[in-house]
Amino acid sequence: MSLCLSSSRVKDFTKAAYYEVLGNLPMDCGLMKISLHIITPQNQQKHRLKVDLYDNNNVENILNQIAIKDNTVNINEVEVDFIVLTDLLENHREKLFNEEAINRTNIDERKELTPIAQKQAIEFLKRPNLLERIDKLLEQSGIIGEQQVRLILFIIASSYKMPYTLHALIQGESGGGKTHLINAISECMPAEDVSNLSRITSKSFYYYTNKELVNKLILVQDIHGLDEEAQYAFRELQSSGSLCSSTTEKDRFGILKSKIKYVKAHFASLVTTSNADVYYDNMSRSIILGIDESISQTNQIITYQNQKLSGIICDKEEEQAKQLLRNCIRILKPCEVINPYTEKIIIPVETQMKRRLNQQFQSYIAQITILNQYQRKRDEIGRLITTLDDVISAIETFFPALFLKIDELNSSTRQFFERLKKWVKQHPTGTNYKFSERDGRHGLQISKTSLHEHFKMLKELEYIQVVDGSVNRGFKYQICFWDDVEKLKTKIQAELSKQIAEIAVSLSEKRTPEHQ
Repeated sequence: MSLCLSSSRVKDFTKAAYYEVLGNLPMDCGLMKISLHIITPQNQQKHRLKVDLYDNNNVENILNQIAIKDNTVNINEVEVDFIVLTDLLENHREKLFNEEAINRTNIDERKELTPIAQKQAIEFLKRPNLLERIDKLLEQSGIIGEQQVRLILFIIASSYKMPYTLHALIQGESGGGKTHLINAISECMPAEDVSNLSRITSKSFYYYTNKELVNKLILVQDIHGLDEEAQYAFRELQSSGSLCSSTTEKDRFGILKSKIKYVKAHFASLVTTSNADVYYDNMSRSIILGIDESISQTNQIITYQNQKLSGIICDKEEEQAKQLLRNCIRILKPCEVINPYTEKIIIPVETQMKRRLNQQFQSYIAQITILNQYQRKRDEIGRLITTLDDVISAIETFFPALFLKIDELNSSTRQFFERLKKWVKQHPTGTNYKFSERDGRHGLQISKTSLHEHFKMLKELEYIQVVDGSVNRGFKYQICFWDDVEKLKTKIQAELSKQIAEIAVSLSEKRTPEHQ
């Protein structure tokens, strides 16, 4: 008797009977419960049954039942077939275990680059203006617009196997393109290192083993799709890189005993949310970013979609750009970084999350240095040395995230409020204009749900107020706080530029006349 166990329905026959094994084998080595069809060759009678081949009493009862129902069956031969069937199923289960172990090993193996691909990646990383060239490749790969966000997301994602891991949380309205953006960034990373998660159960993080969460880029499509316990576990993994839980399990004598289970992690993450209100602890651990919801960005996307469908844009060129970026990430080595300018670059504003924000900013500078590792000098113990150019690049690209940490409005509401102020100023009555929600919907071309959410936040933070109307007639609103965002941005940029200028002056003073 020989069985080919390649599917969930397996057939074979002997002189005694014709056998069909249905379903999947139990992966518990202490069980061999199967669903079995036994067809007698003489009268083609089918016996449907469930049997545990490891339970002798169960097997004997099954054989007796068959003997009673069908006297044409040779029970002794069927009993021998059961013994052979058990051996074959054990061998098949062992094969499945071995295949799973091989698959896990293959997942952990790094993809080896061809000499030509490695040479091209190194040449790309050695050329000047690296971040500008990476940004061009991101655009070529299909990420249209989002100039302020795509590069910082790439830098954050590339930190997944480096000493200074970073995490990003992208806020925006539903349908704005948040998921598409993080998926596009992940396609520029080595596929073997990306875990794209649509759903996470409450306790799943506590049962990861080995290196499943080490040196990975994790994508979470919606952080609010996780329940409270899953979010807590995710935050702990982001902060401390491990989970430690006390559980119970049975020892070999069947006695329950306590056991401490550790889960080790080292990853970068990109997560999205459509909610305006994000839990404080989730925000503090991540770099907050917002997508561009402007009309010009929408027009750029539509133009790109039309050009791609008409064949003007070549898919091959997009894939080449992605492949070059993947290869660059593959050849980058984890390195320690020292930054001689750390104490001279201070975030020039007060914010509730300043401690973690400063840590994120310094780690962000270090990651830019790591991306430029083929152009940076090392100290006597092999650590990369950050240059002033790295600091300047970090300030320029990190500024949108820095401002969102300062602004009490989230990115989507901030963009809406700026449009609202511009629209109100264009009215004949100017800043005294009283408007209803209907006026806002038609004037700003925005959905009722989105407008209601923005108005709710603006009222709570006292940016607008109700000045007239009732529940039955509807309310009239007026802007009561006209903040100047551009002025605040200019002030912060001026403070950072001043710090950079002071560093440059101090460096020039230290140089000898010969160096000058």
